[in-house]
Amino acid sequence: MGRINSTLGIITTIVVLGLILIGISNRHLITKTTGLDTLTDADYVTYYKKACDLQDSSACNELGKIYDHGTKDVSIDYEYAKEYYKKACDLDNAVACNNLAYLYNNGKGTDKHNGIAFGLYKKSCKLGNLMGCYNLGSMYYHGEGTKASKYRAKQLFEKVCDKGVGAGCNDLAYMYAHGIHVRKDIFEAISLYTDACQYGEASGCNNLGNMYENGSFGVTKDKAKAEQFFSRACDLDDIASCNKLESITQINSKVDFETAQKACKGGSKVGCYKLGEIFATKNHIVRKNDEQAIIYFTKACNLGQSQACRRVGDYHKNGNKF
Repeated sequence: MGRINSTLGIITTIVVLGLILIGISNRHLITKTTGLDTLTDADYVTYYKKACDLQDSSACNELGKIYDHGTKDVSIDYEYAKEYYKKACDLDNAVACNNLAYLYNNGKGTDKHNGIAFGLYKKSCKLGNLMGCYNLGSMYYHGEGTKASKYRAKQLFEKVCDKGVGAGCNDLAYMYAHGIHVRKDIFEAISLYTDACQYGEASGCNNLGNMYENGSFGVTKDKAKAEQFFSRACDLDDIASCNKLESITQINSKVDFETAQKACKGGSKVGCYKLGEIFATKNHIVRKNDEQAIIYFTKACNLGQSQACRRVGDYHKNGNKF
């Protein structure tokens, strides 16, 4: 009798362990079939996924952004980004529709398909997303995924510009500056470029800078105004504008220093040279640092700045010091 009970106990234990193992295996398979294996996810990703599974469109869109751009915890994965943007867009999340359209428009995580992108931008715009409307206008302007229509493009650029989207103001200004589907009006173009610049659109500031620098479109040359607009565009991380700030003759403030940094980063030999000078001398802006100075002088020299090359020569001639 004791042997029978012992045998039954062993059998019961085996059955229970078997059920436990089956349960773990099934749970893993269920998770795997959704494509959302959370075992190694950061906590916030895990909970965004749970929220997304519960039809929270904002969480789905946030997951799309996480995989689209990557984080310290998550590597970029455009296929996953597309999957989550689609879930959110299917739930009528306007921002997600715009983001998904961008992936199709640029062939990220999927084959490039302007027709699908056009439809998604249209849905995003209809749902009230201004960037979706701007991108839809751009599609109409260039005839991507649809028949070109400068008229529809102008309507959409006007709509978003009135709502403070600088890119729309900039593109509308371009149409007025060149008389594209509107009567050429340089004053309207300047006004719209100014709006774009004030709304934080670097290209608007850059376009104004170029107009005043070159005296184009009948505008009187004005170096001071050109410098002002290039400086504003540089502040908005427009490297081309930073490179235009070659007229920096001396770094006298933190603002000048930051501008020179951006200019140098963008390949400006003068910006790099001036950074070398400020690190090579005692001043009230940065601590003198010969190692930093030689780095900037060397970069400026390699970019073709003769004074910088001479300064590198002086440095070595003086026993590696300024």
